Amino acid sequence: MEKPLKVRLHIISPIHIGCDDVYEPTSFVIDEKKQKLIDFDPLEFIKSLSSQDRQKFTAICMQGTISSIVGIYKFISGKQVKGREVEIASELSSHYKKVRDLPTNDESKIRQELNNFAISRTAFNPHNNLPYIPGSSLKGSLRTAYLSKLAKNMGIKDRKDRAKDLERELLDGSFATDPFRMVKVSDFMPVGDVTTKIVYAVNKKKKTSKFDARGPFQILETIKEGAIFEGLINIQRPEDKAGIGRPINIKEFIMSTTDFYNKVLNEEKGAIKEIGASHINISKFNGKLGESAFLIRIGRHSGAEAVTIEGNRYIKIMQGKGQPPSFLRMVLQLSGFHPKQVNQTQTMD
Repeated sequence: MEKPLKVRLHIISPIHIGCDDVYEPTSFVIDEKKQKLIDFDPLEFIKSLSSQDRQKFTAICMQGTISSIVGIYKFISGKQVKGREVEIASELSSHYKKVRDLPTNDESKIRQELNNFAISRTAFNPHNNLPYIPGSSLKGSLRTAYLSKLAKNMGIKDRKDRAKDLERELLDGSFATDPFRMVKVSDFMPVGDVTTKIVYAVNKKKKTSKFDARGPFQILETIKEGAIFEGLINIQRPEDKAGIGRPINIKEFIMSTTDFYNKVLNEEKGAIKEIGASHINISKFNGKLGESAFLIRIGRHSGAEAVTIEGNRYIKIMQGKGQPPSFLRMVLQLSGFHPKQVNQTQTMD
């Protein structure tokens, strides 16, 4: 059995990994002076209330209506609470106040505003509330890079196959004989102080246009740059009888991340300059990239370029009623067809 690779993941731009969890109205308050979201234990909060306040809060919760959620916001915002503090974008404080002060006689309006105010949490350990990087997220990014390397080596491009069919051909196997069964990636746990920040994710076109990008914003908790996570990657040798026709080549596996994500980063630099976003600084890894450090991108809004096989990207475009869909080839250009905000590039060493 191969010796596991001990890997450190350095976050060099904000990252959000969805976990289907949100900050519940009954468990947080926005401190406008501190510009922090305070996440507290609802049971501890109830215990801290006077008997009279407890009855008031219970009565609001028992209503079970959309408008009662606004009542909960109003009640909690007037109380002193203690809990885990999370940094927030400045706009969130005024947004919270707007939701809290909604009139309670228009449930349709309240429902719309509450949907827009959903704050998605990044993946976290429920025992200590610290963020972590799921191994499945990292493995998916590594797989994309490796498949792209194989496609390039085999001269496969401009294919419109289903993704599963193309992967089966590249890996010479599927499910039981998929060589990635032998790649084991642990969850990555935080090293030292790791903090998060709640931000707005907005659509931005990668090329200057007189028309703004369309689509709703999202409110996401992100892991801040500078955070470090540690975990293991183990590439095992398959048994002779495993039926795996194309085992993972470790050297090719590692170098594929360099080839793939370096190209993504170079394209991204142009997009960052175009839209005036913050520059991604990787100077601390000068002399290490491609040797002991390798770029990778994970998390939500990674962009189509980072989650599809290079040279074989197509976007399905629905036509009018009764007409078959057409396909546009996705290419690594600044005018790519995924205008989401550019972010989430990491290095691992």
